[in-house]
Amino acid sequence: MRSLTVLLILLSAPGLASAQAGRFLLAVGDVAVARGQAEIRAATGTPVQSGDTIRVGPASNAQIRMTDESIVGLRPGTVLRIDAYEYSGQAEPRSLFSLLKGGFRTVTGAIGRLHSRERYAVRTPTATIGIRGTHYTVVHCDNDCGGADRGPIANGTYGGVTDGRIEVVNQTGEHEFAANAFFYVASAGTAPQNLIAPPNFLYDRLEGQARSRGSRGNESSEALARSGLNAESRPSEVPPPPQPSSFIVTEQRNSSGQPAVLAAAPALGFAGAWTSATGGANSVTAFVSSEMLTRTGSGTSQTLTAFNIPGTASGAATALGPINESGGFDPGDGSVNANWGIWASGSITDVTGTTSIPGGAHYIFGNLTPPEVIAARAGTLLMFAFAGTTPTSNIGSFSSGTSPSQTYPTLSLNFDTRSVQVGVFNWSFGSGSGSGTFSFAQGGTGTIFAVPGRGAGINANLVGTFSGSLPATAAMSGAFFGPAGDHLGVGIGVTSASTGSAPVSGQGVAIYKPGGA
Repeated sequence: MRSLTVLLILLSAPGLASAQAGRFLLAVGDVAVARGQAEIRAATGTPVQSGDTIRVGPASNAQIRMTDESIVGLRPGTVLRIDAYEYSGQAEPRSLFSLLKGGFRTVTGAIGRLHSRERYAVRTPTATIGIRGTHYTVVHCDNDCGGADRGPIANGTYGGVTDGRIEVVNQTGEHEFAANAFFYVASAGTAPQNLIAPPNFLYDRLEGQARSRGSRGNESSEALARSGLNAESRPSEVPPPPQPSSFIVTEQRNSSGQPAVLAAAPALGFAGAWTSATGGANSVTAFVSSEMLTRTGSGTSQTLTAFNIPGTASGAATALGPINESGGFDPGDGSVNANWGIWASGSITDVTGTTSIPGGAHYIFGNLTPPEVIAARAGTLLMFAFAGTTPTSNIGSFSSGTSPSQTYPTLSLNFDTRSVQVGVFNWSFGSGSGSGTFSFAQGGTGTIFAVPGRGAGINANLVGTFSGSLPATAAMSGAFFGPAGDHLGVGIGVTSASTGSAPVSGQGVAIYKPGGA
């Protein structure tokens, strides 16, 4: 009983909030973080802190990486509170949670592997779970586990151990369960019962994991229902327990150690920039399939002759003219395959209507980085444009910048805060009285995004001037290319306020690499 008392004291200790604990690798559907009086809608990259309560709605799921490298996958309908978390080197490590509703599956990290259960514990309404280096699943049912396909399910806490050992502690004492063991705790005053097989709801797959794994897996409710679990019966032979498939779906790698391109992810990323029917410059990022792009040639001679990208976020092109710039091709490490070029004439249809393309419609596309790679990335990265198109405008030729690194701004990416810092840049067009310069002397900021099952990229909006007096804006968007996410295809569109007849606009695309690459 001493162990239970220590655990409960730690779980209720004051002054343990606000420490950085981890961040979301996946947040699909209705996922929110309650922090004090505020509620934050969770997205990929959103940080979690000690003291947070995480709520996962119906038909939603989440996956969190803690700073000790543990992974927690939350099922629909879960409410999990981080009571106390510390892994900074400044104090004794601890990882203490309360599962108030629903369930999760976890692979424990350094705290669970190296520290006693006084430093790692999960409290449920019926018991406290302590572990030492393990992979386990726990679900607490409160009139929400049964259904038409499952029948009535008794309330209480259910669990299963995939690897390692756990200790379940309540008013009846300490009870240990090893790998391939399953248990049920009806109440805080009832001893845990051994189950001969997992309940048919224990290993319900999180929807985000199902998308990432494609068709692979053996944990569906239907398959587990066929295992014949009935906690009140004792068949003559114990069915072998099903083994959950690999948990950390966000870091699958191929035989060479590179992050694997998941089959569920689209094949290509596309970034474009052109002048819209209303005179403003568009900048678009889309995640597309090969069928949406019509190309001629192959390899270094490959060019884009048409594209059709459905959806209001990206538009669709029609009646395109010939390429007037030979374009470019960068094989990267053999898997980036970035291509870029400009349409000189013809028309393009986007969300604002159909228009001719003064100055040309610029494009860049390449092999898309799996969003899971970007979601799991940390640290900072400084990137420079090393190739791309010469920017064009509706008032004349480009006359500033002698190389892509001087023409296009630097990008400083912070994967911890999911932010982008855009460097200073100037674009000058035309000559004489018909000329003007776009100046973005303050640079700007943007965001890094990763959309599960689709792709990852950046967005930014900047404010500057045209010819020193007119307000001007710049819209930037891009997609990460290559399996490691170390290339960016970026489109930039710049637009001035009206000069009396129409805005001045300009556009260009570039491919970025890390500094020194």
